[in-house]
Amino acid sequence: MTLLVRRRVEKPALLCVVMSASIVSLFLLYNSSADRVSNLVLEHRQNYDQTLSGINTQSLNSEETRSDDPRLIDIIRKLYLMPASTEPYAFAAASLPSDGQATIVDNFFKQKTHGLFVECGAFDGQYLSNTLFLERFRAWTGLLIEPEPSNFEDLKNRHRKALIANSCLSSKPHPSEFVLRQDRALSEILDVKNISYDRETGGTGDVSYNIVQCFPFYSFLLAANITTVDYFSLDVEGQEFNVLKTIPWHRVDIKVISVEHKHVKEGKAAVNAYMATTGYVDYDELADGYGTPSDVIYVRRDLLA
Repeated sequence: MTLLVRRRVEKPALLCVVMSASIVSLFLLYNSSADRVSNLVLEHRQNYDQTLSGINTQSLNSEETRSDDPRLIDIIRKLYLMPASTEPYAFAAASLPSDGQATIVDNFFKQKTHGLFVECGAFDGQYLSNTLFLERFRAWTGLLIEPEPSNFEDLKNRHRKALIANSCLSSKPHPSEFVLRQDRALSEILDVKNISYDRETGGTGDVSYNIVQCFPFYSFLLAANITTVDYFSLDVEGQEFNVLKTIPWHRVDIKVISVEHKHVKEGKAAVNAYMATTGYVDYDELADGYGTPSDVIYVRRDLLA
């Protein structure tokens, strides 16, 4: 299986990715072969050292691993989550970088302070962030998940007052391993069990490959000791529907969710229908910088009564 992730001009969102401390990164030309990717996987597995109490993350990449498996939660908590920064912010200016999501959420909660968010696709922690305004001016905190290593370094250097994870949300209800392929115009997630990809017809510069580790959304909540999420921002360039379907809705308390739908192959109608079955309504909609409908804000039905 090959998952293509198109990089937006305004925000190169990817599947949210957990990167191992021992991740192997190769920079190859655009015409690299699938054999080189296979070699990357083998090399990574030979050098994999993300272990805790004799258990490594890779050993848990199985359909048999439950999202609430205590071993999995312990590994995420101790090896993948980084604490909120206590250093001063490092931003050029006070701004409202969101495309409108933060304003809608802020108004819905009537300028509530000390709320809690989860943002998947945090990028550098500032550019087009859906949660920065809430954190800086409403004293919210939560969890920021960003896949791309250089973006994550920038995120760390912003000193956000929230947990951060160089990680991804799994599109399956269990942890899973993928290969992240990235160049300047296109990002691609390759299933390790079936490595293949199409060669580009034109060169775009260097290409990098990394082994990535994804975890279920619910696993992250348990690891971060999060029981209530006021606002969940989900932007994973086409895998939103699959990520939503991994969530055990009867076990979580999420009030408002923004979902980018324009790359979801099933379409917005399918996402709306599914969210209706989980108790959410289409509260508002947003367009991207080109005027294309892109995001839906869902609110739990009981909060509108």
